[in-house]
This record gives sequence, C-alpha cells and structure tokens, in this order.
Amino acid sequence: MRSRNPGSQRQALLRGVFEDNQKLVGHTVSKQRRTTVWWSMGISLLVIVIALMVGGIEEDGTAEPVSSVELLTSPDQRVLASQDEFVASESTTDIPLSRVYGLDVRTIVLDPGHGGHDPGASGPVGLHEKTVTLDVALRLARRLKSQGYNVVLTRRQDVSVSLRKRVEDARAHEADLFVSIHVNSVPVDTVAFIETYYFSPRGDARAEALALRENFNAGYSVAQWQNSLEALGQTVRDEDSRRLATHIQNAMISTMREINPGIHDWGTRSGPFTVLLNTKVPAVLAEITAISMPEEEQNLLDDAYREQLAIGLESGIISYLSTEDSSITFAN
Repeated sequence: MRSRNPGSQRQALLRGVFEDNQKLVGHTVSKQRRTTVWWSMGISLLVIVIALMVGGIEEDGTAEPVSSVELLTSPDQRVLASQDEFVASESTTDIPLSRVYGLDVRTIVLDPGHGGHDPGASGPVGLHEKTVTLDVALRLARRLKSQGYNVVLTRRQDVSVSLRKRVEDARAHEADLFVSIHVNSVPVDTVAFIETYYFSPRGDARAEALALRENFNAGYSVAQWQNSLEALGQTVRDEDSRRLATHIQNAMISTMREINPGIHDWGTRSGPFTVLLNTKVPAVLAEITAISMPEEEQNLLDDAYREQLAIGLESGIISYLSTEDSSITFAN
C-alpha cells in the first residue's frame, strides 16, 4: 500500500541517503545523532523557505517598500525634493493684513530669477541659482499668503521665462509690489553677502556687470527698451523702490545673522536691471546670498537655511508696508 503522506516518504528517503553517506565514511548513526541532525536540517529548511518567500515578494513587486526616500544624485534634486509641500500647503485668509495698516497693497509679485535653460549662477558642487530662487520664492509666497496677501509668482516650475514676460505678468495681475529673487556669484569664493537693488538707468561698474548677467533673455528690442527708458520718470517709483530695498536689506541681514554671523552686508544699490524697468510699482532685485562660497552652497542645501532666507524677505516686506512713511504711489 502506498503511503498517503508524501512528507514521510521524503523524510525516509532523506534519512536513507544520509545514513548511507555516513556508512561510506565509516560512521555509525546513533538515535541521538539522528535527532540532532534532523533538528539542524529542519532549521536549515525553514531558513530556505523564508528566504524564498521574501525573494518572491521582492520579485513580484507587491510588497510595500520599507522607505519612500529616494536617492538624490545632485544638489538641485536635494532642494527640489522639498518644494512640493509649499505648493500643497498654500492658504489664504479673508482679511488682508495690509488693510489692518490702512495700506492699499493687495498683490505682491515674486519673481524667482532664471529658470529652464538659464540656470543662473552655479555653486562649486553644482547647485544652481534657478533652483534656490524658486524654492525660496515658494516659501515666501506661503508665508505672505498666510497673512492675507494675494501672491503671484512669475514662475512656479523650472521653466524659462523672459524678463519681458515677467514684467507683463506682473502688470496683468495689477501688482502692488514686485520682488525679484536672485543668488549672486563672485570670483572670490570666501565671502557670503546680501545686497538689494532698485532701478536706475546706470550703476557702478560692478552693478552694471551684474545687470549684464541678470538681464539675459530680456525679450525687448532696442527701440522698445528706449521707449521704456524715456518714460522712466512716470513708470518707476524710484523713491519707493529705494525704501523697499532698504527695508528688505536691513531685515535680511538681521534675520540671517541669527544663524550665520559671518554673512556680509553689502547694502542697497542702484543698477540698470531690465526686470525692474517697467513694473510701474515699487520693485527691487534681492541678491540673497553668494552661491560661489562653498560653505554657503552647503548652507543652501539645508531646508531650514532656505526657510530663514524666506523669513528675512518676509520681514523686510512687512516692515516696509507697516512703516508710517510708506506713502506708496502708483503710475497710471
């Protein structure tokens, strides 16, 4: 009669093979020895079965991953990985804070510099200006929106936007303030600094050299730019822009020195920046740090450091709006 227990048949077969092998090498198999061997074999088989089960789960892809952390291979990716939360968490309130202060400022346009095929300045290990400016702008937008302001960004992704298109978008949204956010780079890689610009037709040599880089992809013809320059007295509020630049610069230095005492204050300056030319409202270009310094590039990879930069910009804007001498005027 055939056994109805296939397991006992395999067990008898394995025992026979084992005992035959032991006889070939001249050993006798005691009952205790057999018991020990079977325990060892049982544990080995259990390990093999568990390994096969785990391997099957990994191969069919049905198991939940242990961690969703992605391996980020570049500095830009490390910064971009934290940006989704700002898009998802943006909120508004019903009463603008500006109304509390009696100011007629409703819309603030934030302009993250560069983007797309224009990376802007780059750090020693490859972090790009376009990545940092977008991240800080998203953080700043969230903070300003939470205080009731309508905030518009000239770009929300890594795309190329001409300077002309940025200005047109600001005017289309009836901007009351315009803040362009940039990160500087200088030949000396041992200094990190903050400086804030407002528009003037000419600047000093360094300002004009910087403007040459920041004015890339302007989108204006010579004739169109000349027409804008002739109307400069009616379209750009020089005094308000200078005051806004001063408030932002002072707040940035005060805020950033809380966590980076070595950052330098390079003050407020004037320069021929195309993006500030046609906005018709108080407009500044903030160079929030220098990515050319290796230590500062590493700082910029830290979420908390970029959040502190956004806090500094927010403090400067709110300080400007809340001062009694912020007599904001707008051109028709």
